[in-house]
Amino acid sequence: MEQNIDDIHQNLLKFGCCNVCASRHLTKPSAVDVNKLIAASSQDHEESKRLKNNPCIACLGLFQNPQKDEIINEIISYLKSANYDSDTFNIAFNLPMCTIIRSHSISLYVSKVRVSVNPTIPTVYVCLKDAWKLMAEDAIVKSTGKHFSVHSPLLITVSFHYEYDKEECDQLNTLVKLSNKNLQDILSQMNNKDFESQYGDLPSIPMSTISFKNISSRHDSVYIAGRYNKWSRTLSQTPWIVDQERRLESSVEEIILEPIKNYTLVDSFRFSSSGREDIDVRMLGKGRPFTIELVNPKKTKFSYETFREIENDINKNSQVTVKHLQSVLKGDLKELKLGEEFKIKVYQAFCYVKGELLDLNKLNNCTPFDIVQNTPIRVLHRRANMARKRTIHSLSVSPIEVNVKNGCLFFNVILSTQAGTYIKEFVHGDFGRTTPCLRTILQNNTVDILALDVLNIELDWPPPVNY
Repeated sequence: MEQNIDDIHQNLLKFGCCNVCASRHLTKPSAVDVNKLIAASSQDHEESKRLKNNPCIACLGLFQNPQKDEIINEIISYLKSANYDSDTFNIAFNLPMCTIIRSHSISLYVSKVRVSVNPTIPTVYVCLKDAWKLMAEDAIVKSTGKHFSVHSPLLITVSFHYEYDKEECDQLNTLVKLSNKNLQDILSQMNNKDFESQYGDLPSIPMSTISFKNISSRHDSVYIAGRYNKWSRTLSQTPWIVDQERRLESSVEEIILEPIKNYTLVDSFRFSSSGREDIDVRMLGKGRPFTIELVNPKKTKFSYETFREIENDINKNSQVTVKHLQSVLKGDLKELKLGEEFKIKVYQAFCYVKGELLDLNKLNNCTPFDIVQNTPIRVLHRRANMARKRTIHSLSVSPIEVNVKNGCLFFNVILSTQAGTYIKEFVHGDFGRTTPCLRTILQNNTVDILALDVLNIELDWPPPVNY
């Protein structure tokens, strides 16, 4: 058997394969020996042992020195300068589509020969990408201190270019414009005679060598959660931009994200929260739960002390404070959305009425009850016009003494409601679009709201941090 394999190996070299590609096309993936591949590469490096000086007909020169070592050095240099704190890495290759066609052509040749020579010769082979990773892994690990892992959150993508890739793919006109993944599937299902009639028995000698194009990287997203308080009545939750024009200088999101951005060196963020308050509404009490998705972060390791430092940095701003910052898993984010319409929120509304203040016990003794709210006029420009049923779970009302003689009486309302209730509209009715409302219950059309605060969001997530 070994003699038969050696004969085929020599034939592949004569056809124009490098030693590495000749070896990998005669090796099962389960039986691959990286030392043999490295030894084969060394043979290619010795000019006297090479049968041909052309770029390999299978890998287009990817395994041939100095190309191989130059690519390894590019990856090492990139990993060292990219500042990722991940202890592991994985590598992906964007190779010209014709390398898939060339490997398929060679595998067909080996398959035909094995039938007449030795049926035990493997029909599957070590693919180009896997062989390269095996050969390069040791050098990269030694130079960077990072270990290779197929499960690593850090993916390094190396892209290559071949000048005549399109021309070769056009030889198989049924495969033009297909992705690499689809191409592999199509080739495996294509009739071998049809393939050979369009492409030929074996790949031609390449007219140029494959060339390195660029390196890019991507780290899996990392998620941070916490709670924030908003003390300002002139601050939006997210950047307020209308017609590409900024209306406010900052936002809750930006105040929180800036210190985190400085630490994590991320490409971008995705900020989410359990609801949102209006610009003129404060978020008091335990704060509003929020999460931040860090997209492609360089720094991903957070200690207890690091989170406290970030909190302190954020809390230097008098408008927003943050607490309970912590790392969470992506699967934990469902807690933020679970029961989004049914969790209870507690508010405090500072209200007034002109003239005589009617019996407030009407409010204290009327809960729970349901209301129907049509989309408020103030948000009709961005939300669908529809009726929503919401529950008022409790109301507690008390008069407020104000040393102002203006014909108005003031009172405070503490109410717990189903999430999604528009509180301002529940007070004044929004021209009859919310029923019932405080105006209809108190039978006074002058009832209105002066200020609103969120006191609590009954969501026990994320878990509190012990300070």
